[in-house]
Amino acid sequence: MVKLHRPTIRRRSEYIRNAIPGSMSGASDDYLERALSDFNDKVNDLEPGGYSEELLEAYVNRGSVLKMLEHYTSALEDLEAAAEMCEAMDADDGTYVKLYADLGELYEHFGMDAAVPLRKAASRLGRISSSSHHFDARRIVTTCIRSSEVLLDEGHAEEALQFLEKALLATESKIDPWMRNRRMEAYCLLGELYDTLEEPSKATESYGEAADIGADLMRTGNLEEAEQLAATYMAKAECELDLGMMDQFVADSDSAILLIEEMYRNGMTDSVKEATDICHNVAAEFMKLGKVNEAERYLMKAMSLTLEGAKDYIEGHGKRPEIE
Repeated sequence: MVKLHRPTIRRRSEYIRNAIPGSMSGASDDYLERALSDFNDKVNDLEPGGYSEELLEAYVNRGSVLKMLEHYTSALEDLEAAAEMCEAMDADDGTYVKLYADLGELYEHFGMDAAVPLRKAASRLGRISSSSHHFDARRIVTTCIRSSEVLLDEGHAEEALQFLEKALLATESKIDPWMRNRRMEAYCLLGELYDTLEEPSKATESYGEAADIGADLMRTGNLEEAEQLAATYMAKAECELDLGMMDQFVADSDSAILLIEEMYRNGMTDSVKEATDICHNVAAEFMKLGKVNEAERYLMKAMSLTLEGAKDYIEGHGKRPEIE
């Protein structure tokens, strides 16, 4: 089987669901442009006076807005200027973490070593709370998740752990759907982290926590992304296979197949290809064990899914698809 890692889960829309329709960003862009104008005025007023906490804040704020507007080069210039100030003065913990977390994202964008600024952010991560400057409860979680994604993508799995632990601590005992969805996301990333470190038992446990949260959210109609739950079942199944846990591997593969089928029936994805691939993978594992009947059952399931997809295509287009 091809090993599934979190980057594949984050790009799951390529395999499981339709593309998300483009959002209407005009209003938010207008707001950001107005904010940028205000911060430009602030920086221009403060720069003649030299280093100060107010100028540091203005650079951090303007750099953050520039990043959101995708003016990455200008954002990098502002945040690096702010970092230079941080090294020369005792910056607020919230400002410090936000600055270096944002720099981490920009470094990733420019192909630089994002671990350098993110290590600095991590050094004060334990000192921020929902009352810290620039942060509330949600922003702590999103910052930690995004920073851990950057570190995992750049091959710094161990350094992502501190950010994920902070995200899990911040979402602990939270019952609102937004926090529960983020907690699921954090456990998915933790699973990838342990999978990357070749610790399949811990990876399986983390993916299991994510799957349990996702299944509960789905039952209550609060799951934001069903495809993430399907991908979580797949990732968990692969770890279980590594551990020789065949029954659990089959059970979680079945859960992924059923969920993708349901998404297909509800118009949440236009393809069941990922489900047929899972069927073939399970069949291959049964064949290795000499369990031909079980293997044939999954091959028949894959065929059924393929024929159903072809039937829908024909009904939708009025003709049989061409075979290349």
